[in-house]
Amino acid sequence: MEAAIETLLSDRPSFHAWPDGRPANWSVAPAVLRFLVEQLEPGMSTLETGAGQTTVAFVIAGTHHVAVTPDAAQAERIEKYLDGLGIERDLKFVLESSDTALPAGRGIPDRLDFVFIDGAHRFPFPILDWYYTQARVPVGGMLAIDDFIMPSVRILHDFLLSEDDWELVQAFQVTAFFRRVGARENLWDWADQKINKPHLDMVKKKAERERRLQKQSFPFITWLRSREKD
Repeated sequence: MEAAIETLLSDRPSFHAWPDGRPANWSVAPAVLRFLVEQLEPGMSTLETGAGQTTVAFVIAGTHHVAVTPDAAQAERIEKYLDGLGIERDLKFVLESSDTALPAGRGIPDRLDFVFIDGAHRFPFPILDWYYTQARVPVGGMLAIDDFIMPSVRILHDFLLSEDDWELVQAFQVTAFFRRVGARENLWDWADQKINKPHLDMVKKKAERERRLQKQSFPFITWLRSREKD
């Protein structure tokens, strides 16, 4: 496995393309690919939004992998590269945008041991990718987010950092790995989420101030009512 990853890093295949069709390489950092493979075990059920060198890494690790991408040409380039390596694989491309494929659940396993979010980066795609996969990730499963320094992705990163159900395992320059450590039921909607704690504290303080003002004004109200009777 290690030798195959080093071959991938040495080859640096360009699976992406610019809008004009020119080849592009937007792969994650080599350290991220190496760390990713270390977290994987053969037979795991894995999924990524987007595709690229990470797709090859999942295949090298021997997982049952699903890549959700609307780019059929990209999928063909990846398949061709894997054919050249001669690696047997359990790889399925869902050639559809993740915002429609994930809610529909077409070709998506019920259980996902690892999810890598690296598809469309514009808001709200990263959040949608998480929302429609997180319920399939069991306690102990992992989630990775690429390009979290981008504002539209950072929202998800910061939310997971604040939640008790997710634990940061490793953060690279632009890629973060989280592990699910709980599956707590949400009972109080937004008030149950730690990202909203500052707002909840503000609401509580406001309510307390209003209660104090009502108590302070009660004698004055009583006096006014007594005058009305007169």
